[in-house]
Amino acid sequence: MPDDAARAAQAADTPIEGRVDPTTYLIGPGDELALRYSDLLEPKLLRVAPSGELLLPDVGTFRVAGLTLAETQARLKEALKPYIKGKGFVLALSKPRRFRMPVLGDVERPGSVTLQAPVRASEAIAAAGGITATGSRRGIEVRRSSDTLRVDLVQYTRGGDLASNPLVFETDVIYVPPARKRIEVLGAVPHPGLYDFVPGDRLSTAVALGGGTLADAAPEAAELARVKADGTRTVEKIAIVEALASPGGAADPALLEGDRVFIPSRSHYLKGAHVEVEGEVARPGPYPITDGVDRIRSVLERAGGFTDQADRAAMRVERMVKDEEPDSVFLRIALQQEELLAGSDRAYVIAKSRERQALSAHVGVLLDAGDERGDLPLRDLDRIVVPKRVPYVSVQGEVKAPGYVPYREGWKVDDYVKAAGGTTSRAYKSRTRVTLSLTGRPVAAEDVGALRPGDQVLIPSKPDRNPWGTIRDLIGVVAAASAIVIAVEAVNQ
Repeated sequence: MPDDAARAAQAADTPIEGRVDPTTYLIGPGDELALRYSDLLEPKLLRVAPSGELLLPDVGTFRVAGLTLAETQARLKEALKPYIKGKGFVLALSKPRRFRMPVLGDVERPGSVTLQAPVRASEAIAAAGGITATGSRRGIEVRRSSDTLRVDLVQYTRGGDLASNPLVFETDVIYVPPARKRIEVLGAVPHPGLYDFVPGDRLSTAVALGGGTLADAAPEAAELARVKADGTRTVEKIAIVEALASPGGAADPALLEGDRVFIPSRSHYLKGAHVEVEGEVARPGPYPITDGVDRIRSVLERAGGFTDQADRAAMRVERMVKDEEPDSVFLRIALQQEELLAGSDRAYVIAKSRERQALSAHVGVLLDAGDERGDLPLRDLDRIVVPKRVPYVSVQGEVKAPGYVPYREGWKVDDYVKAAGGTTSRAYKSRTRVTLSLTGRPVAAEDVGALRPGDQVLIPSKPDRNPWGTIRDLIGVVAAASAIVIAVEAVNQ
């Protein structure tokens, strides 16, 4: 209760924003009006009753709640004509009212707040402690009887659009929804980033949210990336100039949740400096970069971070071979990863990578361990690949219960073989092979330490060592050779 009293006292001392506009200020209970005309030596103070009515001696009551100050002045002047001699009629706002209204949803202190008229939606939200980290700054609702107004605090703060931050009254209810849906604006705009999506948003809206285009923007090369309901991704050219020239027109397409608008800079778009993010991230796709400046972590943040299924340690960056020589750091990590691969396996990775004219640097282990060496500067056309985590190890061949064994950190080949029931009598243990999920290459079991999720263990069968079977095979071969000799002799005769 003391907090409520303190906030009420603070509201009473809140200065009025600008002047009170008689054509927009709505009269409400608690407003104090000053009436003056030629027969009065001092102005008469009139207070609007809780019922919304104004009492005038000798005239009666007038319902004024909901009228503007200008409308109230005109009606009272008409009603007082028989009682007023001369001119000089003036009705002015002497003291604006204080009132309480509900502010609900994702705000720090949902409930009723004390405000002083005139007040805008943003001030009411601030009085409730502001929007929480999970709340939306767009699509906020002012529920007013059968009508609902929309509040867009991004448009208001970025563009000074007063219509996006309307005046609110005691009969209103403000609701701040959670931020569930997003769109993204990237490239040559002052404020690139993620924004709350509101149904009805268009291309022109996205550009406005980003603060408009910068001087070096190349709007003719702008693109709209969209993920369809079936999971397929499309990228199409968009006409930024036409959309801004005619908002809401045919050239200003409506946006959907998850859309990404990219407006390149004129100094960079011709060479197309971008990277491709693939696999288990929230928003896979191409991302523009500043060549040699942007790093892996920053691009992953723009891609929404990892999904729950991401194998972070197995993340890699692939780079075309033509770019390997000037980047010694990338080359060193790509070629010298003792903590990941054995020497022969490194050679295999390099050989396979060269087949597609690329080198692959497995930076996931480094980044997962907090080693900043893994946060490489990115180059144009790099590919960041985040594979899906497979939470098991496959054990096949001569074991009693072949199949998939749940992954356990630190377990080695023998541990997984035991979990699969142990080996059979036909197991050729010395020829056990492990196919590494990191490289796809089979290696000898003795060359592998702790296994990773997705690795595959294969224990082959022993070769058939039946001596009678061997003798039988030899007799068959000799008999076949004799038949050939006999056939040759018959031909010669």
